[in-house]
Amino acid sequence: MRRILIASVGAGFIMFGNLACVHAELTVRHTVIIDSIGSTAPILSLKQFKKLRSQAKVMVLDTRSGDDFLKGFIPNSINIGFKGPFDKFLLQIFPDKTQKLLLIADLGDAMSVSEHLSKLGYTNVMGVLDGGIWSWQGNEKTVNVSNITARKFLEKSNQGHIVDVRTNKEFAGGHIDNAMNIPLTDFVNFDIVLKAVDDQVYVHCQSGYRSAIAISILSAKGFKNICNIQGGYRALQEEIKENQ
Repeated sequence: MRRILIASVGAGFIMFGNLACVHAELTVRHTVIIDSIGSTAPILSLKQFKKLRSQAKVMVLDTRSGDDFLKGFIPNSINIGFKGPFDKFLLQIFPDKTQKLLLIADLGDAMSVSEHLSKLGYTNVMGVLDGGIWSWQGNEKTVNVSNITARKFLEKSNQGHIVDVRTNKEFAGGHIDNAMNIPLTDFVNFDIVLKAVDDQVYVHCQSGYRSAIAISILSAKGFKNICNIQGGYRALQEEIKENQ
C-alpha cells in the first residue's frame, strides 16, 4: 500500500486560509434565539458574513454535529461539535483566544455557543450567520464528504489510505490493518501536513467526533477525496468480530 507523504513543518496550527425555504415555525424560533444573543456575537447577514470571511486570518467555526457538518459545509470551515468535548478541542485547534472567528451553529445552539465562547475568553467572535448553514446553502457553494459504514468499508478491495486519528495509546491497543496513526493532536499542535493525493483517504477515530474535526482540517488543506468511516474503530471492530 502506498503511503501518504508526511512532512512536519513546526509548531502551531496554520490553516489555509439550495435550500428553497425553511419552515415558518423554524424561522420564528430562529428569530427569537437570534434576538436574544445581543452584542455577544453580532448577527450577520449573508453579505456581511461573506465580506468578513474574505478578510485575512478569519476562520469559520462550525459547531454543528459531525454528521450534519459532513452533509454540507462552508469551504475551509472547521468543525468542532458543540455537543461533545468542545472545550478540549477548541483550545487545541484555536489556542490563540484572539483568533478572529465567524460562527455557524444550529439554530437552537446559537446563543449558547456565543455565550460559551465569551466565557472561555475568546474575544474576537465577529458574528454568527443569520439563518445558519441554511442561509449559505441557499445561495453559495458547500462542500460535502462521504460517510461510509464500517461494513461497506471492509467490503472494499481497494481501501486506499486509512488515517486513524485516535491517540497513540488507543492505536496501540488495537487498530485495523494498514491504518496510519496520526493523532488529532498532531494535526493541530505540530501542523503535520498530509500532502494531498488523488487516492481516497478514509478517516476514523473511536466513534466519529474527532474524525469530523480531522476531515474539516484536511478539506481546508486541499484534500478532495476524503471519506469518513461511520462509527469509527468501534464500529469496525464490531463488524470484524461478526465476520470472524
